[in-house]
Amino acid sequence: MSASDKQMIVEKATPISIQYIKKYYNADFVVTSHDVDDPSIHSRLYLYGHITGHEDERITVSYNYDTQEVLSVEGPGWFIDRRDPKKDS
Repeated sequence: MSASDKQMIVEKATPISIQYIKKYYNADFVVTSHDVDDPSIHSRLYLYGHITGHEDERITVSYNYDTQEVLSVEGPGWFIDRRDPKKDS
């Protein structure tokens, strides 16, 4: 996978992931770095960052770049517990 392909994936995934965090956690996600898995492994991108006001606590969003959907969110327990269970995935 070329660097430009990876960049296009990141540019597509970032706003989707930010909107996901806003919708389900009512928080502002700031992306600081990322990793793109090789497609021979699986079609996954990891966005790393933090929530505004909690810069010292890392949040990780796992994103499938084939289906263009957020797979999971990892972070401190207090943040994960904030997920709105009334929202549909």
